[in-house]
Amino acid sequence: MRSKAPLALMEQLVMVVVFALAAALCVRIFALSDRFSRECEIRDRAVSAVQNAAEALKACRGDYAEASGILGGTWDGNAWSIAYDDGWTVLRAGEEGSYRLLAVPADSGHELLGTADVTACNRQGKELYSLSVAWQEVPHE
Repeated sequence: MRSKAPLALMEQLVMVVVFALAAALCVRIFALSDRFSRECEIRDRAVSAVQNAAEALKACRGDYAEASGILGGTWDGNAWSIAYDDGWTVLRAGEEGSYRLLAVPADSGHELLGTADVTACNRQGKELYSLSVAWQEVPHE
């Protein structure tokens, strides 16, 4: 009569190989989900920063200097820019950060309607989120 030991060893070897493949797949899925989670967090922070800038512009009725005084950043007469570090903390003027918010005036086509395009980008210039904002301007007498 022949021994069944080689068959049992072969069966255990196959089970170990299947387990190793399943474990490798799980590790890969966990790594991908972590990366996806970080990308979503960055996008959510970008949305929040853009919305805050848009609301500041609306509250200040398009006065970019006043809005930059509220949220930080610099207004150079053409665009309002804010630099952020990795944790989305506002940096001082002139510092380069990991993220940048840019608010640029746009032409609404209407006399008393001010508009701007507000965009958040990463260091490489990839757009994370963009929003157009409008406000009613006060006529000058």
